[in-house]
Amino acid sequence: KHYPSLNDDIVKFRREALLAKSLISDDYSGDTKEWLVVGLTQRTYRRAWLNLPTVMKQCNTKLNGRRVIFIEVNVEDTSSPYEQLILHRSLDVMIGVHGAQLTQAVVLPPHAHVLEILPWVPSYIRGNWVTRRDAPTPLGVIYHNTDLNHAGYSLDRTSTDLCVGVGEVGSEEEKKCFLNQRKNFIWDNRDFNVEPEVIIQYIEKLVLFMRDDEMGKLCTEVKDRLDERFVLYNVWCADEEEESTL
Repeated sequence: KHYPSLNDDIVKFRREALLAKSLISDDYSGDTKEWLVVGLTQRTYRRAWLNLPTVMKQCNTKLNGRRVIFIEVNVEDTSSPYEQLILHRSLDVMIGVHGAQLTQAVVLPPHAHVLEILPWVPSYIRGNWVTRRDAPTPLGVIYHNTDLNHAGYSLDRTSTDLCVGVGEVGSEEEKKCFLNQRKNFIWDNRDFNVEPEVIIQYIEKLVLFMRDDEMGKLCTEVKDRLDERFVLYNVWCADEEEESTL
């Protein structure tokens, strides 16, 4: 009741995103619900997604034909709380690195999906709490027991461009190189890369798989859909008798 035009504004936002990529015609009059809108979050300072343009291009090329569109989400480019609300409420899926920008996922539509990218943190620097897989990270607890589907993906050495070619992976030489530029290497400052195939796998094997069945998937069908670097924290699925969460 506080935002009487919100639903219309959401449809307008989604429609403009689709028109911008020529995925619908000017005379389209639907509500866009047949499309899956995926927001890839960017940060202007610290933990920037370095290869985001490449990921966007490859993901859109691969999945536009299945009525999936990928858009960039950067809250620092918005001018008001209402604009942020429209932006996030327009998404069906939100993907980004562990950080404050993912707190906005709490306003996603019911049963939306959140993929939290977990930074690579070797044992000799602080921050192992952001890599947690046996339970939600300190950020991820806000999604626990909600109606959101929350998963994580663990990055590795290949996610950083720092010290490439210095010694063997995991060597003392490499470690010394990283620690000599500690300010840029610590997880909360370090920019990162994610392979496009990671995002495509997540959308194809989990999100679209769950979306294709209006009755809901069984938990036994969902839990092993993704490779071992993914973790499912809070996923809506059905057991043999009733709806539940993993």
